[in-house]
Amino acid sequence: MESIYRIGATVLQGIFDSIKGITVVFYLDKEANRKISQPRPTKESLSTTAQSTPPQASKRLIEESKVLKRVFQCSMLNGGIFMLSILFFEYAVLPGLHLFLWYLFRSSTTLTTVWGWMQPSLSLLFNSFWVAPLFLLSKIVNSLWFQDIADSAYKFRKGRPQLIPSISKLIADTLISLLIQILFLLQSTLVKYLPVPVPFACSALYMVHMSLLCALYAFEYKWFNMGWELHKRLTYIEQNWPYFLGFGLPLAALSELPNSIVISGCVFSVLFPLFIISANEATPKVDVCETPLKLFSIVVALTNALFRGRSKPGKAALSQPLTPNARGLTPPLSSSTPSFGFQSAAQFQQQQQHRHHQHRHHRSHQRNPSPSPSGASSFASSASVLTAQQTLLSRPLRR
Repeated sequence: MESIYRIGATVLQGIFDSIKGITVVFYLDKEANRKISQPRPTKESLSTTAQSTPPQASKRLIEESKVLKRVFQCSMLNGGIFMLSILFFEYAVLPGLHLFLWYLFRSSTTLTTVWGWMQPSLSLLFNSFWVAPLFLLSKIVNSLWFQDIADSAYKFRKGRPQLIPSISKLIADTLISLLIQILFLLQSTLVKYLPVPVPFACSALYMVHMSLLCALYAFEYKWFNMGWELHKRLTYIEQNWPYFLGFGLPLAALSELPNSIVISGCVFSVLFPLFIISANEATPKVDVCETPLKLFSIVVALTNALFRGRSKPGKAALSQPLTPNARGLTPPLSSSTPSFGFQSAAQFQQQQQHRHHQHRHHRSHQRNPSPSPSGASSFASSASVLTAQQTLLSRPLRR
C-alpha cells in the first residue's frame, strides 16, 4: 500500500513539474540577459579601470537569448499559420462552398453530384500543395528551433553542454535513437488496437506508452547535452518510470485530443518547446519503484536484430555486461564509469596490464582469457544496441 502511494505521489510530482517549468519561459531570457551583461573580471580590469564593450555584449546577447523568441516562433508557425489554415479550410472554406452550391442549385440531386466530386478534389489539392509542403518545412524548422531552445536553456542553468566526444558515435547514437523512437511509436499504435476484452485497458496502456515517449522527447535534449548515451537514457526512464509517466502525461493527453493526425502534430509542436524548458528545470524523483517498466525492451530487441548480422566478431568483448550501479542514482556522464553496466576502457586496460605483468613474471605462454562479466545487466537487451552503434561507426559516412 505504501509503494502504491509513493508511485501515485511521484506521478503527480511529474505532472506538477511539467506544468511548473512552463512559467520559466517568462523570466528565463531576462535572467540570462542580466547574467550575460555582467562583465567578467580579467587581469586588465584588476590593474586598470575596465572599459565597457557594448558591441561584444550585444553580440553575446543576440547569440544567447533565444528562448522566448523561439517559443513564440514555434507557436506562430505551428499554431498561427499551420493549424489555423487547416481549421479555416475545414470549417470555413468547405462549408461556405457547400452553402454557395446549395444556394445555386437548390436541387438535392445536383448538389450531391457536384459536391461529391468538388469536396474530395479541393481537399486533395489543399493537402498536396499546402499541408504536405508546410508539414515538411515545419518539421525541419522545428527541429532547429527546438535545439536552440534546449541549448539556450541548458547553457543558462548548467553551463556548456558536454556532448558525445566522437562525431561518428554521435551520429550513430542519433540514428539508433530515431529508429527506436519510431519502432516504439509503432508499438504504441499496435497496443491501442489489441483485441482485449477489458474496457479502456488498451487505451490506458497506449497512454502509458505515449507519456513515456513524450517524456523521452522532452528530456532527451537535456541528457544529450549532458553527454548521456542512448542506453543510459532508456535505462533511466525504465527504472524511474512513475515520474516520467506523470511528466509526459499532459503533453500526451493534449496531443491526443484532436481527431486529425495533422492537428495533433500541430498541438504537439506548439506545446513541446515549453516541455523542453520544463525538462531542463526538473529534477526527476528516483528510487520510487523497485520494478522497472521495460516497455522499450521489444523495440531494442528489434533494433538488435537489424544490426546483429552486420556487427564484427572482434567487437563482442565491448558488450560484456557488468554489474550496474545502484538503482535510483543519476547515471554519470560519459566521462565517468557508465552506469549501464558495460566494462569501461580504463578497467579493460588495467586488466590487460595486470595480465601482461603476470605473463612476464611467470613466463607463461598461455593466452590470457577474455574479460568476463561480473554480474547481470539491468537492461540486458541494450548490450546489442551498443554493438549496433559500433556497427554504424565501422561503416564510412556518406556525404
